[in-house]
Amino acid sequence: MTSESIPPESAAEAFGQLRAFSERIGPVYGTEDWAVFLYALVKMQAPLNVLELGTGLGVTALWVAQALKEIGAGKIWTIDNGQDWPEILGHSPELFTAGQRALDFAGYMADLIGQFGLENQLEFIGRAMPPYPAMEQKLDLLFSDFRHGPNDILAILGHFLPQMAASSSVFIDSASTSFPSYALLELLVPQLNAGKVPLMLLSVTPAEQQEALREQVRSSRYTLMHMVERKARVQNSTAWLKIEPVDLRPYPAAPFH
Repeated sequence: MTSESIPPESAAEAFGQLRAFSERIGPVYGTEDWAVFLYALVKMQAPLNVLELGTGLGVTALWVAQALKEIGAGKIWTIDNGQDWPEILGHSPELFTAGQRALDFAGYMADLIGQFGLENQLEFIGRAMPPYPAMEQKLDLLFSDFRHGPNDILAILGHFLPQMAASSSVFIDSASTSFPSYALLELLVPQLNAGKVPLMLLSVTPAEQQEALREQVRSSRYTLMHMVERKARVQNSTAWLKIEPVDLRPYPAAPFH
């Protein structure tokens, strides 16, 4: 490890260290509060398989990984090619340690993972997208902080909806305050809830996944929520697409009282 910090010994200590880190680094991509929200959600719902498209500077991935560590199960994969790393170092070098400034992006992520003791919960994958990965396991939570234009959203949903677990969530950063993306989601979700797969979505779904997509749409209900911060900055919203089985109870399943 190049950082001077040591892995935290308790959840309370880890929370404090992560909070200090995200307050310093998070404003670069506007994730300092969002990451804490996801931490709480993961603690509540205990997803086993989490995928993040677009690592940013690692803030969200670290918070999710810490929640998984406290739960005692689960893993997050985060994907990024690190193309913005040289530019960020150029205009904000003071945000990083001298050791981190000497690293490439993969090295920076390895340093963070080791610093917070999250080697068993967090895996960084350094690669460009698309193409998007085919996961070996069903995803419980997908966070796309990568692209949020209408065509990008369709491509991401076309690829990943067939890979989502029966009860799961898809988060798309910035989609709620970009009007074309907002309008697309507002038009798309009612059609999915009517059991219909629009041709525009089907056309960007891999052929081998199209039947799985149709089956998921037939057996699922979708809830769209727009989460907007009261902060005057560009990256200040996230669209939340919640997926649940068609049933008479909410999910994750719990006994009624």
